[in-house]
Amino acid sequence: MQSQAGFTLLELLISLTLGLLLLTGIGTIYVGSNQTYRVQEQNARLQENGRYALEMIGRNIRQAGADAPLSFTPTAITLDCLPTNTPACIAINGTDNGTNGTAFDTLTIQLYANPDESNAGVWGARDCTGGFAAQGTLITNAFAMNGADLRCTGSVGGVQPLISNVEDFQVLYGIDTTPTAPNGDQSADQYVAAPTAAQWPLVVSVRACVLIRSEEQGVTTSAQNFLNCANALAGTGTLTAAADSRLRRTFVATFNLRNRVTFLP
Repeated sequence: MQSQAGFTLLELLISLTLGLLLLTGIGTIYVGSNQTYRVQEQNARLQENGRYALEMIGRNIRQAGADAPLSFTPTAITLDCLPTNTPACIAINGTDNGTNGTAFDTLTIQLYANPDESNAGVWGARDCTGGFAAQGTLITNAFAMNGADLRCTGSVGGVQPLISNVEDFQVLYGIDTTPTAPNGDQSADQYVAAPTAAQWPLVVSVRACVLIRSEEQGVTTSAQNFLNCANALAGTGTLTAAADSRLRRTFVATFNLRNRVTFLP
């Protein structure tokens, strides 16, 4: 019986070819799976950052103008804090710095500290950074961009970055043009980017937009077309072509100033 002496050249070539095909298939599956994982991970982070940003902004907008009930008497038409209070309180303010993604809006909220249930009977409230203020203290929370970071500056706790990789922050203000009876309905009749001095007391809602990008490059296989804040707030639906391979998403939400819409069911 003749023993096997080895492989022929043809058998060796066939074996190498089959091995290379197998490795190529495994590599392709790995690269595809890894890319899918990256896209899903970046999508999840975009969702998390967008929702967190709007939650923080919305929470402060809904508290804007809160009056301290044991210290101040609300007016006949609003529970809003007023510039005539001591110390003076301007419920909401901001600056319009354009909608082209190179200049960003700012938003400033003021309120008086009310009872804080989280402090077990301690009367007061916290600013957007968690800084605690005693009841009746005027709290100021200012939202603004710093580079690619959206941050909040609290009058008690100082500066606190909220989220990173933000490309745009824009705000529109809903004006109730007929605030008094019999036509007053405490709802926005128009949205403007820069209210006049006479319009600021008539702001009853705020529409905020944040545009967030993925942290990593190479997430998309080609340049993404996305909806920027300017078009999202205008409702045009026009898409903008990205200049890189990052993933982008725009988040928009509208919030009522609850302390200015308190007398309707």
